[in-house]
Parts: sequence; structure tokens; C-alpha cells
Amino acid sequence: MTLEAGKVLVRRYIEEALDDPDIYDEILADGFRVHPVHHATVISDEGSGPPAFKAFAAWLHSTGSGPSMNVDEIMAEGDRVAARWTFRGTHDRGAFLGAPPSGKEVAYTGITIFRVARGKLAEGWALLDRLWLFQQLGVVPDTGELLANAAKPGAAEQDD
Repeated sequence: MTLEAGKVLVRRYIEEALDDPDIYDEILADGFRVHPVHHATVISDEGSGPPAFKAFAAWLHSTGSGPSMNVDEIMAEGDRVAARWTFRGTHDRGAFLGAPPSGKEVAYTGITIFRVARGKLAEGWALLDRLWLFQQLGVVPDTGELLANAAKPGAAEQDD
């Protein structure tokens, strides 16, 4: 598979499949999964391959209106394709990871590195800005407030 063909797969995954989940059948290997690159994930690992990602797309649409993703930058080398992307949507339908609908529009960014094998996406490694997402939803205070609270006298002792 050419580098350009790998980029097309990634663009379809990021920009099209969320609204047309049948695309996952065309572009994902049966065992495809995304490995989160951070200390913990708040989304459970419910499986792999097209069925799991179709279920994820349905869940995401159930939490808010207008979810969309776009590729901001993409590059490829060997069997890897890296994409920097932006997610946008409005949290106005159902609970999102425990947070009740807020009516807030959100936008956050991430980077995913995909491995391509036999003409399909085989796996990916994703790093995304969940802190900013949760701050926009009002679940976590903004960074300035977090730092101010941490700097208050006795803040470290309050955790004991």
C-alpha cells in the first residue's frame, strides 16, 4: 500500500466514519484497536474491530449533537500514518463518561499514530487532550483555578 493510500484510510477513519459507521467495515482490520497513550483511560476497552467502533460511534452520537472530526495535519512513513486532529460537538443529549448533558459546545485535539497492514488500519496509538475536554464540560476546573487551589497553604495536607 502506498503512503498516500494509507493517508486516505486515516482520513476516512477520522473525517467520515463517525457519521457513516459502515465505513469501519471497509477500513479496519478485524482486530483493530486504539491504545490510549496516557496513564489511564476513562473509556473501557469493549473490544476491537469494526463492531466495537460502530458501537462507539453510536454511543458518541447518543451523548451529543453534531460530533465531527477533521484532520489538521497528516504524514506517513513506512507502515505508519500520523494524524493531528480536532473533535467538535455539542454535549446536549446523554451522559458523557458520567457527566450529564451540559449543552456546551466542545472542541479538543489529539494525535493518533496508525499502523497499516494488508490495506487496512491494523491498530493505533492515541494521545488526546481529555483535560481540556473535561474543563469545557465543567467537570474539572480550568487550569488557572487548579493551580491556584494547589498553591493555597495547606492544600497538600487536605489530601491526607
